[in-house]
Amino acid sequence: MAQEKSVSGIVTDENGIPMPGVNVIVKNTSTGTQTDFDGQYSIKANIGDVLNFSFMGKKVVNRVVGIEDVIDVKMQKSSEALDEVMVVAYGSSDKRSFTGAAETVNSEALTRTSTASFETALQGKVSGINISSSGQPGGKSNVQIRGIGSISGNTQPLYVLDGVVINTNSNLRAGDDMVGSTGYNPLSTINSEDIKSITVLKDAAASSLYGSRAANGVIIITTKKGKNGETEITLGVETGYSQNLTEENLINNEQFKDLWIEGQVNQYIQNSENAEFMRVYGNDALYSSYENQAISDYTDIYGTNNANSDWLDAIYQNGFIQKYNLSARGGNEKTSFYISGNYLEQTGTIIETGLKRYSGRLNIENQAKDWLTLGVNLSVAKSERDAANFDGSYAGGLNPLYMARVLPPAAPIYDSEGYGGFANLPNDIEKNANPIGVLKVGDYENTEFRVRGDAFAEFQILNALSFKTTFGIDQQAIDETLYDNKEFGAGGGIWNGVLNRVKSEVFQYTTTNTLNYNKNFRDHGINILLGQESQVSNMSSINVYGYDVLDSELLSASSIGTLWSHTGYAENYSLLSYFSQISYDFDQKYYLASSFRRDGSSRFGKDSRWGTFWSVSGGWVATEEDFLEIDGLEYLKFRGSYGTNGNLPPQYYAALAFFATDGKGYGGESGLSYGQLQNPDLSWELSKNFNVGVDINLFSNLDLTVNYFNKKTEDLLLNVPVSLTTGFMTQLQNYGSMINKGWEFEVGYNFISNEDFSWSSSANLTILDNKITKLKNDIVPTYSSRYGQDPLIIKEDESIYSFYLRDYAGVDSSTGYAQYYVLDDGRRTGELTTDAQEAGYGIFGDALQDFQGGLFNQLNYKNFTFDFQFTFGLGGKVYDRTAFKRDDDGFAPQYTNTVAQLNPWNPNNTDATVPIRINGNPTFSNDVSTRHLYDSDYLKLRNVKLTYNLPSLWNTIDGGSVYLQGDNLFLLTELDGYDPEAVVDGVNFFQVPTARTLLVGLQLQF
Repeated sequence: MAQEKSVSGIVTDENGIPMPGVNVIVKNTSTGTQTDFDGQYSIKANIGDVLNFSFMGKKVVNRVVGIEDVIDVKMQKSSEALDEVMVVAYGSSDKRSFTGAAETVNSEALTRTSTASFETALQGKVSGINISSSGQPGGKSNVQIRGIGSISGNTQPLYVLDGVVINTNSNLRAGDDMVGSTGYNPLSTINSEDIKSITVLKDAAASSLYGSRAANGVIIITTKKGKNGETEITLGVETGYSQNLTEENLINNEQFKDLWIEGQVNQYIQNSENAEFMRVYGNDALYSSYENQAISDYTDIYGTNNANSDWLDAIYQNGFIQKYNLSARGGNEKTSFYISGNYLEQTGTIIETGLKRYSGRLNIENQAKDWLTLGVNLSVAKSERDAANFDGSYAGGLNPLYMARVLPPAAPIYDSEGYGGFANLPNDIEKNANPIGVLKVGDYENTEFRVRGDAFAEFQILNALSFKTTFGIDQQAIDETLYDNKEFGAGGGIWNGVLNRVKSEVFQYTTTNTLNYNKNFRDHGINILLGQESQVSNMSSINVYGYDVLDSELLSASSIGTLWSHTGYAENYSLLSYFSQISYDFDQKYYLASSFRRDGSSRFGKDSRWGTFWSVSGGWVATEEDFLEIDGLEYLKFRGSYGTNGNLPPQYYAALAFFATDGKGYGGESGLSYGQLQNPDLSWELSKNFNVGVDINLFSNLDLTVNYFNKKTEDLLLNVPVSLTTGFMTQLQNYGSMINKGWEFEVGYNFISNEDFSWSSSANLTILDNKITKLKNDIVPTYSSRYGQDPLIIKEDESIYSFYLRDYAGVDSSTGYAQYYVLDDGRRTGELTTDAQEAGYGIFGDALQDFQGGLFNQLNYKNFTFDFQFTFGLGGKVYDRTAFKRDDDGFAPQYTNTVAQLNPWNPNNTDATVPIRINGNPTFSNDVSTRHLYDSDYLKLRNVKLTYNLPSLWNTIDGGSVYLQGDNLFLLTELDGYDPEAVVDGVNFFQVPTARTLLVGLQLQF
């Protein structure tokens, strides 16, 4: 049996000062602890084991456990600690021996965000990752690692919490894809204060062990653990407020009136005078007659008094944030624990929106026997969200944010005689869609109860051989209410209130068994991992939808007077996996690794259920060679990898044929219809990943990491057109390919470091190129009379988010009409036209930015710390789809406009850059064209934090900090009212604004 013993000691810095929070890990195992506030640690290890000491900004120290019981360590400066230990797939590794592309972010960086979800803190901190998120508290986020990897399949990374894959699907079912509650973020139930570190796995060498789910990268979340020694208690309090970062410049009541009357006059001239604008404008009497009629028309609709309504001011508010966190960690030689509780409350910058979260965590680890370690990690969270239908593809009366952005200032908000004091809307606008009334009188709530946890047992069979078995669960229960009240929104008019009640539940459990062999033979080291894993997920839901709501205070299913539908469903899926990995190193100089995984998924047909995924990789620490001795070159490592990953379809039964029953009843009898074509050959998307990289350290102060990656996705999950004789238009098939390739640069530098003052800086840059290389048919944009044409096309040899537009050529100075360059197959013919239907279309850029990154600086002076972070992007485009309604040249005169509509063309203003305004404008000048295409280059001050580190006080408080923090303080970009970091596809379409936040916080340690 292994000769296990207790090892303790103290860790100090280069000046002999004790260092708290140093990670101490038994190398190639999951056993670890941290030093306490006095720099002391204690850990169980076997003779011959290697203790790995790591801390951000310090060089890693390795010590072999011998017969001594005390091992003291002194750590030296290193700007980025290239040898730091990180958690990777099914274990841990020091960065020196790791041959893949991965990046670790510590807890300090993760808590530097005011949002409810931890992943937003990764933006600008990790190269190769791009995160777009909603300004709605607890709202959805979109995380992309090394580009967009799929068209119809999943594009989000795999999330692993303490070694167990978690469910990150959004399971809301109220409403439908167009009209319902706003999407929410399942990750918002995780308390960022509980997270010790996050590792982002990017290439195949890093992520192939997760096989069929790792095509979009893997994010591994490790929570805090206990320690040996006196219990440490941490109390954190944070409060602040938020407001909108972006601001839209809309016209006022007088400007609206002038534009409306001018558009009405031009409508009369077009209809009654054969559009002879020059002649009528030159005839004062004739023009005055039309102007007087237009003024009379305006008065009939809006009255003689200017309402001067500020709809955005009425729907927006200053948000409020408060957060309380209490945690304790401690233990003895046998048992360690971490326990925490958290309360978070955020009110949104839109009225009647917000989030409350109650969460708790308990992590326990026990050395039951010399050969047996037992542990449990458990978290419980309850979230209460208030949010109506924002951030979706629907723009109409049930989207209050959309209505507030298009309603004219001439329409009154309030009416003492109206329902609840809110006014109806004039001029053929959806009469009951007053957005303030929709939110104030309606009810849009989502409550989620979430339990995540795992229990494990680790057996030390031999000194070099261990076995670990883990059982994890993820239980999610959702209760959602969507109530459109009796007067406003869908509930108004004949419906007398509309109610949608949904209860859904997801239970996912995972069993993992791994056998690990780790042995050193003089200069040789070998690690072998064998594993088996199974995952089962069960989902069920009940959905009751109807109108004529009897009691608006008691919003249960029994309050629905007349049912539209009463549906329910159950969905299940499972995954069975076998995997292995072998790694070898010689003299800590040459490293080789290979992994293999076999996955079987129930989401595919029985003939194509199994997939095989693998990787090979290698590394060379060149500075260990005797022949490479260069002054100042402290560390030089080369890495390379190639391998495959898979991707699953989002649908659980994508390969099966099934029948649909909802709404199929006839003649009082139930019915059904054919709902989906089967495809027994449907299988994984396959991602082939190539990566080469180099890690450099110069003069112990400058760190540089460079990666080149090429990720090709084949057998895309794509809805391919099929013969209409099948009864369907498309079928989900494996067809097509796409490439994401580019460069990642990371640099860190310590400018100054002395006893009183230090200054360090880090930056990252990602260069990305995305191209669809094989496609059966172009996926051409669709047209909607309500929203105009979708500006995006999916086309072979183009980026996935390419803009398909007319080529706008400005205003025809003789007619005032918008004119276009005529395009033939996307190329200019040399002709101009004012007929939008004859202009043709071409591709004008794409939404993915060519360059994206972040810059972080930290300055320390005695007990003060000041840090700030910028994020930036260059090379992308953004299309303003809101212009179809708001910069429409009179197409829909009942709606308001931005200031871009001021000063339109008329015969007295022929040099204008805005086309002629005609109420009911039939020229399509507001439809898709480069007129509304902008550069999405941006620079954002994403985070600023000033901290004062507290000394020990009153023999009770061991330390702590008080701080002032600001998030999203300013943004420089071309398009007003738009945040390029908030929208992944580059289409500006009435999103919830990003929040600018100011916080003050206090953290005390006892």
